[in-house]
Amino acid sequence: MTLQPKNLLIIGGGPCGLITLRNCLHRGTFSKVRLVERRDDVGGVWYPKIRYQNHAPDHRSRWSTSAYPGLIGNVIPEFLSFSEHPFPAPPREHQPFPTLAETNAYLKEFARPFIEDGHIHLSFEVTGVEEVESGGWMVRMKDWNKGGVVLEETWDAVVITTVWFDNPHFPDVPGLQELQQQQPNNIQHAINWTGPHGDCEGKRVLIIGNANSANEMAAQLAPVAQTPIYRSTRRISVFPSLPDTRIQDIGPVSRYTTNDNNKITAHVQDETSIENIDIVLFGTGYYPHVPYLRVLCSDPDSQTRTRTLVPLTSRTLVPTRIPSLHNQILYADNPTLAFIGAPTSFIPFTLADLTSTWLSLAWSGLIPIPPTPKARLVYEQGRLRTLAEQRSESDNPSDLINFHFLGRYEMEYAKGLREDVVRVSKGLDGVLARWDDEQDGRRFAMYAKKMESLRASRD
Repeated sequence: MTLQPKNLLIIGGGPCGLITLRNCLHRGTFSKVRLVERRDDVGGVWYPKIRYQNHAPDHRSRWSTSAYPGLIGNVIPEFLSFSEHPFPAPPREHQPFPTLAETNAYLKEFARPFIEDGHIHLSFEVTGVEEVESGGWMVRMKDWNKGGVVLEETWDAVVITTVWFDNPHFPDVPGLQELQQQQPNNIQHAINWTGPHGDCEGKRVLIIGNANSANEMAAQLAPVAQTPIYRSTRRISVFPSLPDTRIQDIGPVSRYTTNDNNKITAHVQDETSIENIDIVLFGTGYYPHVPYLRVLCSDPDSQTRTRTLVPLTSRTLVPTRIPSLHNQILYADNPTLAFIGAPTSFIPFTLADLTSTWLSLAWSGLIPIPPTPKARLVYEQGRLRTLAEQRSESDNPSDLINFHFLGRYEMEYAKGLREDVVRVSKGLDGVLARWDDEQDGRRFAMYAKKMESLRASRD
């Protein structure tokens, strides 16, 4: 089966959206390609937080971002570089990892020509994407350049890159939901983190998680919060962080209660408890969900003989995922809908460059895709079997064992896509990242480099 849509809309102006735009324009054969971004500038998760005193401009929604002040990344410039557009080396001897400001500047510079030539439309908020029975996708959006006027447009194909970072994940622990309702200011997620000063100064703080965000929040809080800072973890972290006597690791929290003073008590699985907690901070990641998307139900209504629109994604889907994707990119039932950024990777810029190149060639009719929905679901079925096997190997499986985190299978996945690309466009062989053992060695060496940079910053 070949696909050749001519008019494409890309939703989201973060790294995945920007590289998809460039690759569709430069490597595809399309009549019209546009990217819409709801904020007033590009960057996505690398968009700096802005605090509005009262209302956002034009009363638009205040979209948070997982970036926070003082953020230094965990990826070296090689793996933040889009093909044919290298990332500048940071001007620091012992800190090779770019800052939030440096990464944001790279993305803005990358996007500048596309803004100038009109391919990127800023301050356009997508509020609905609906599959059309006769073909194409109806997209509803608000133009905040004109006070939020509502527009409706039909596109041959749509690429969604806003998969993860609007959806903070909180673990399902007894008592937590009640706390969120009763003390919303004291139950916070990393998506709202703006730094250690303010609410947390001098307070007794519990942090949930030990991945990058949780570790960074703990390190930033150590000088200003009441010590020890408690950090609840389920296992030894694979993410780089320095030991700190002011941070005390505890086991998983089994339930939350409050005392007579309305302070929080965390009951730990080892039957100990941490009392008089002021604030609980969650660095527990995000879940994939696109709430504005509706697709046609595969089976017509028995009475009306028409297909109704239904959500594709759900927070309650198990295993958590964007369902029915061929190669984690194309919607199996209607492959004129695509997702870039669904797979989570330690080198997401590099992977998005590859997956969006694959997509641009598939939609240009150069890379064939399986001819039927059933055949396009073979990838998902195989991935679900692999995931079940991985989770069965542990009685305490990591959250990193999930549908979209490929882990040790990422190299195989990327190599397969790269082979598809090079088979039909040999000139890209010397342009795209190699996805070989040598590259993987450099990727793996980032963790030792990160520890070295953390020690250098401390000393």
